[in-house]
Amino acid sequence: MRTIVITGGTGGIGLYTAIGLAKTGARILVTGRDATRGQAAVARIQQESGHDAVELVTGDLSTKAGVAALADALLEATDRIDVLVNNAGMMAQERIVNDDGLELDFAVNVVAPYELTQRLRPALAAGSPSRVLVVTGGKASGPFDSSDLQSERSFVPLVNYTMTKRAAEAMSLAIADELAADGIFLTIVYPGRASTAMTQAMTPSSLPWFMRPAWPVFRILIPKSDGGKSAEKAARSSVFAATTDTLEGKGGLYVDTNQQIADLHPTVHDATNQSRVMAVLR
Repeated sequence: MRTIVITGGTGGIGLYTAIGLAKTGARILVTGRDATRGQAAVARIQQESGHDAVELVTGDLSTKAGVAALADALLEATDRIDVLVNNAGMMAQERIVNDDGLELDFAVNVVAPYELTQRLRPALAAGSPSRVLVVTGGKASGPFDSSDLQSERSFVPLVNYTMTKRAAEAMSLAIADELAADGIFLTIVYPGRASTAMTQAMTPSSLPWFMRPAWPVFRILIPKSDGGKSAEKAARSSVFAATTDTLEGKGGLYVDTNQQIADLHPTVHDATNQSRVMAVLR
């Protein structure tokens, strides 16, 4: 039985990713911060997938210490991981600095997937050929400017979230070859728009000032509460990337909303941008 770890698997796109992958018969370990919500999610995943091998591992991805504790808990639960889905994401509505001195979106969207992947490498190597998925977001395949990674010059929620997702893409490309040497193959996955707690929390102040007058139009583009239909659709890319034979033994690729291998923006491949991100991580 394959073992699949899904961060942020207790709600939104992560929940539907877990349901889809549980249907394949794999052992599913979902992570979340709240035990009560997490156990309710586990029961739902089991019910909707018809598969009982679903477990919760609680942990906090907002600090390096939290990631380390979560990794230890996961390694206690299993010594082999076939797929790690770095799905958990953050879009703060104000600039917050965590205990490590890092802006919170950057900590959750960039540092956490990097640290967790590195700490779980022994189990991922044991599952070789294994897969690591990094779920991106914001504008699909947009440009990346790495000159203000901690949003010290300016903080706009949507812009900052998108920038951190570009940074996560750059990080992923920077470490893909290193992971592949251990039989661990990384794929960047774009789910597309979905109605989640994160998107529903957006307000006009989430946008750049010049876009705020168009908030009514922008709001139309954000899927309204739809009972999980858009999140279930968005999860298809992660389910595909975790299971398709097309990606077997291949790393450093990007899968779009149509479950097709596509190209990332050239600025994500830029060596300077990648080096700036990795300098923060290492």
